[in-house]
Amino acid sequence: MIAEEYCLEKVTYPDRMDEIGVLRVRAWINEPGANPLFFSNRTWIEPLDQTAYHWVITRNGVIVAAARMNIHETIETAPYSFLLPKNESRFRFENQTIASFSRMVIDPLFRGNGFAEQLDRARIRMAEKKNVDVIVASTQLNFRIRALTKLGFSTVCELRNAPERPDWPLYFMQYDLKKQFADVPAGLSL
Repeated sequence: MIAEEYCLEKVTYPDRMDEIGVLRVRAWINEPGANPLFFSNRTWIEPLDQTAYHWVITRNGVIVAAARMNIHETIETAPYSFLLPKNESRFRFENQTIASFSRMVIDPLFRGNGFAEQLDRARIRMAEKKNVDVIVASTQLNFRIRALTKLGFSTVCELRNAPERPDWPLYFMQYDLKKQFADVPAGLSL
């Protein structure tokens, strides 16, 4: 029997993008509440993919998980920001460089292996290297809210529902990198 090998790697657009797009559809199309019209294409690739950092986890060369991160000068270009209320939720991101975590997807046959945390930690490390001020993420899944909270994210607000899963609430979350570093006692390093 050949051991199953998993490999986490960063990929650059357009490398492996078709495979990532197919995995996004395959992983989400049968989820409860998924909008079948939204997932009617074979792949799910967006304009933000072109400027994103992408990570994949492969098993024997086949992508079983993927995630992306974009860097934004304003909140208006982050995924789902168009759903943010026009009040204090938007103002909290003024004059900050923002990283957005989005399109985390794990093949249903490979869930429960800790891949989400590996992908989150890789993206946090990249956000730190890029010297962003805050990371934002959106999710409709309770287990993702718990996982992101465990990593230091907090919920900003509940948004109107996303087009992919319109009957489920969408939670907009943030991780303040500058505050995370400020909370480290003097003399300690991360």
